[in-house]
Amino acid sequence: MRLKIKHISLLTALLCSIAALPAKSQEAADTTDCEIRVAPQIEFSDEDFDIIPSFIRQGSNHIEMNGTDWHSLRDKAAATDSLTMTIVHIGDSHIQADFATGKTRSLMQAQYGNAGRGLIVPLKLAGTNEPRDYLIKSETKWHGSKLMKRSENVALGFTGVGIAPECDSTRLTVATLSRTGNAEQFNTLKIYHCGTLFIDSISAGDRAIAFSATHTDSVTTVTLPDPETEVTLAFNTAPGTSISGIVLSNGNKGGVLYHAIGNNGATFHSYNSLPENCRRLGDISPDLIIVSLGANEAFGKQTADEIYESIDAFVKRMKHCYPESDILLTTPMECQKSTRVRVKGKRRTRRTYAVNDKILTVRNVILKYCRDHDVPVYDWYEVAGGTGASRQWVKEGLMAKDRIHHSYKGYRLHGSLLYDALKNSLQ
Repeated sequence: MRLKIKHISLLTALLCSIAALPAKSQEAADTTDCEIRVAPQIEFSDEDFDIIPSFIRQGSNHIEMNGTDWHSLRDKAAATDSLTMTIVHIGDSHIQADFATGKTRSLMQAQYGNAGRGLIVPLKLAGTNEPRDYLIKSETKWHGSKLMKRSENVALGFTGVGIAPECDSTRLTVATLSRTGNAEQFNTLKIYHCGTLFIDSISAGDRAIAFSATHTDSVTTVTLPDPETEVTLAFNTAPGTSISGIVLSNGNKGGVLYHAIGNNGATFHSYNSLPENCRRLGDISPDLIIVSLGANEAFGKQTADEIYESIDAFVKRMKHCYPESDILLTTPMECQKSTRVRVKGKRRTRRTYAVNDKILTVRNVILKYCRDHDVPVYDWYEVAGGTGASRQWVKEGLMAKDRIHHSYKGYRLHGSLLYDALKNSLQ
């Protein structure tokens, strides 16, 4: 019997490059995996992990240095009572939600000092999911552009996101949030933008706030007299101006700033395709750049050699822009892909899951690249349980229903284990 293949929109086809299966196949074409990776539904939960499961390979939970010496980074970590250690963590949807990086951030700041919330990105105004510990909102209309769904009319920034106000005169509210009521305070905002932006006034509720501001064509720095958790900025922009992110800091003389840059569906190749003027991380000078990519490559058509070349282009760009920064790559853990199979004798289909074997290929490419080029690597694939781990993660409730992403509890476990590996390498 010939199967009917569901219509796939042109946009989804372009994003996913999914070809329709032959008509006589017993598996129906299914775009769900692609749609989830570009627009994931990652559920928040109050459930944190309590114990580390036995299948986690804690003996492998370390950073393989591959001959690199982190003495400068260790010196900085030892001096965070008076100096700020800046970490930039770049990745895909696993990073965008900030569940894992949020855990790593809080543990790093508890150990080395808290210099502030760090980078926040206007993801919601750009039309995608946003971390839950901050808010960027406006009563006026904005147009958005994202790394994996770009708009010709809105310039992207180094975060892979850009938002542009519909009116030249507008207001933007920035706030930190907390379930416990202890929201992060900030007294400095660095607004990263393309084009010209001038602050007219700042308020908190009905209260006007005195401020000082310095302006350039790409960064506007605002200093407040006292710490706040929510402010509304009124400003004017030149035509074509877009905002890509805001760094919130608290004025402490030392501690850790942990910036997360995540884009759903992102690959090394998609970050490499950012315009030349977005290749630098604004005026951020990272001590450590962590790169967690590769999961989406495992669902794509790139060969192992092409993935290797994309990694090389990305790392070379980072080293060119930040020769003094240390770089750490991580591998993606095993995940699964889904198909719909027609139930024998029925008109309906059911979803089935199987391990995405290409994840292991991508993991091995990353390990090889790091060995070839003396780049430190955190082998999350191995730490998470190696081959077969995804089934254990599903069984323990550590993986989301899509079997691509983690559950909230799984991400918190991931973030805690990464912190342990970082701390041990910084001692």
